[in-house]
Amino acid sequence: MIRYIVRRLFYGLITIWIISVVIFSIIHMLPGDPIQLMFGKTPNPERIAIVRSFYGLDKPVISQYGLWLANILRGNFGVSIVSGQLVTELVLPRISSTLLLTFAGLLFSICIAFPSGIAAAVHHNTWKDLSLTSISLILISIPEFWIGIVYMMVFSVWLGILPTSGYVSISESLVGFARIVFLPALTVASVQAAQTTRMVRTNILEIMRLDYITLMRSFGVKEKRLLNVHVFKNVLIPVLTQIGMQAGALMGGVIIIERVFTYPGLGLLMMRALQDRDYPVLQACIMVFALVYVVFNLIVDILYCVINPKIRY
Repeated sequence: MIRYIVRRLFYGLITIWIISVVIFSIIHMLPGDPIQLMFGKTPNPERIAIVRSFYGLDKPVISQYGLWLANILRGNFGVSIVSGQLVTELVLPRISSTLLLTFAGLLFSICIAFPSGIAAAVHHNTWKDLSLTSISLILISIPEFWIGIVYMMVFSVWLGILPTSGYVSISESLVGFARIVFLPALTVASVQAAQTTRMVRTNILEIMRLDYITLMRSFGVKEKRLLNVHVFKNVLIPVLTQIGMQAGALMGGVIIIERVFTYPGLGLLMMRALQDRDYPVLQACIMVFALVYVVFNLIVDILYCVINPKIRY
C-alpha cells in the first residue's frame, strides 16, 4: 500500500513539473508586454529597463524559468506586476474560497447523482428512468453559465430568497456563507451530476446482467441485497474515476461561475490577471489549479486500493 502511494505521488510530482513547463512557456508566448502596459502609451525606456530587470524579464527564458521554479519551491511566487503586492498575499485568501465552492459542488453532485442513477437503473424502462435520463441529457447539453443565469432568475429574481453575488466568510457566518455559495455550487454540480447519474445507471444495468448476479437471484438473494452488497461496490470503481476527472472539470467550471456570480475566488483573480498580463499572479493561479487536480486524482487512486485491494498490485 505504501509503495503504491509513493509511486503515485512520484508520478504526480512529475506531472506537476511538466505542467509548470507548459504553463511558463505558454504564458511567455502570449502577445503584449505587461511592463509597457504598466507605463501606458508614453513609456520611459529607462524605467521600463529598470522594472524589467526587477522582475527578471530581461534574462533568457530558461533562466527565468529556473529562477521562477526555485522561488516556487521556497514558497515565493513573486510580486504582482499590476498591484506590487506579493502573489501569495493575493492567491492564498482565494484558495480557500474556491476550494469550498468546489467541494460544495462535488458534494451536491454526488448527493444528486447516486440516488438518481440508482433509481433510474432500478426502474429501468419506466417513466422514472425516462424522466431522469431526459433531465440528465438536457443538463449535459446546456452551458454552465446559462444554467447559473436560470438559477439566478428563479431563486433571486422570482423567489427572492438567495443573493446573486457577494461573499461572506464561513468564519463570520455559516448561514451567510451557505446562502452565498448555494447557487454557484448548484450550478457547477448540475452538469457533473447529470454525467455521473448516467454513468451510475449504465454500470448498474451492465452488472445486473452478469452471470453471477443471475446465479445469486436463482439462490433466492433479494434484489435489495444484490444491489447494496454485490452491485454497488463494483459500480464504485468506474464512478470514482468519473468523479476524479470531474474534480478537475469542476475547478475549470468554477472559473466561469465565479465570473457569473462575482464570487471572489481564484478563478476571478486568474481572469483579471490574464486581462492585465500579470504573469506572476496568472502562473500562480494555474499552478494551484494543477496541484489541486493532481491531489484529487491521488486521492481517487488511494480510494481504489480501499475498495479493491487487488489494484495496488
